[in-house]
Amino acid sequence: MGVSEYINFTSEEWVLDLKSRSVLLVLSEAEMTSAHFEDVAIGQAQVLLATMAPDASVDAGQLDAASILILEIRPDMPASLERLRNVRASHPNLPIIAAIRDANVSLVRMLLKQGVRDVVALPLVHSELASIIAEICDDLDAHKAAEVEQGQLVSVLKSIGGVGATTIATHLAGELAARSTGKGVCLIDLDLQFGDAGAYMGLSSQLSIADLVAAGARIDRELLRSVVSKTENGLHVIPAPMDIMPLESVSADQMLRIIELAREEFDHVILDLPTNWTNWTLSLVALSDVVFLVAELSVASLRQAKRQLQLLVSQGISGQKIHVVANRVEKRMFRTINLDDAAHALGHSIEYSIHNDYPLVRAAHDQGVLINAIRARSKIGTDIAEMLPLLSQSASD
Repeated sequence: MGVSEYINFTSEEWVLDLKSRSVLLVLSEAEMTSAHFEDVAIGQAQVLLATMAPDASVDAGQLDAASILILEIRPDMPASLERLRNVRASHPNLPIIAAIRDANVSLVRMLLKQGVRDVVALPLVHSELASIIAEICDDLDAHKAAEVEQGQLVSVLKSIGGVGATTIATHLAGELAARSTGKGVCLIDLDLQFGDAGAYMGLSSQLSIADLVAAGARIDRELLRSVVSKTENGLHVIPAPMDIMPLESVSADQMLRIIELAREEFDHVILDLPTNWTNWTLSLVALSDVVFLVAELSVASLRQAKRQLQLLVSQGISGQKIHVVANRVEKRMFRTINLDDAAHALGHSIEYSIHNDYPLVRAAHDQGVLINAIRARSKIGTDIAEMLPLLSQSASD
């Protein structure tokens, strides 16, 4: 990586109205030269210039400080495209302007689908760049003016399919809703292909997350509310689609907009995420206040849980907000793997364990109710209730 310098855009050619925002400009040395930045005076200003190869990692601290990122993309270089995906995953709310040479329609569409805000041609032309930045600044100003307090975002992940993550997500959301005195709790089933959260809650709505995705830019609070179903205990649910939906058919920007609206409407938004990773699932986890990773005390589940943890950390997601939940834990005498051994294998503490009572859970699923509707007091209910203080604490932080 080359030397990063603050650029003072005060020459007649390079005057940009940044409206007190910081812009991080990441270009290769060749593109810096083509843009004639050597003619611009150096000084303390709001544009940080970082010279590096098109596939080099961008410093996380610089990304944290930036309001807008201008990032050079080399479509013929897989590592350059991977860099874009990594930035989108670790900083989902950072507007990105992709700087590319010889852009065609299909390439621009691909970049926009990956969450890029706009595309600018290389070598950089001041008038085009200034226009794009001004438009983004106006959008940010409008968003800030309309900004309302957002609810806490909680993601529930599964190490592998079938570990009971949806059961934990539905009961955690239900317990939280029963205690809610504000705007309420919303559970969103984002397992677009195999989601069962709605069925577990006894819901049969024909509307689902697919209707919000299909709305595209037309989505608003009214449409969001029309898709939400409400259970008897006051939990709001947006179910998965009835038909299998390709995960790649959803863009990160679409999903982020849906979740943003939900957070404005509710005090807590709990996401039941699919097993497979996509750009939008990584973006949502990065945006989350709390992440629960559900695993069983089996070799297969723990091995995949460790891989999940490694992936999240590699994407710049703090391990401090990831909380491992061991599900279906047998009584001590029947365990083949104990909690301490599992934590050692993961390299991460296991903060919560959920008792195994499969007959009770199966009965609740079959009846479309929470387990407390069948048995008022249960070990599973007590174990899940122990997770609630973390959510209350995180929401107030």
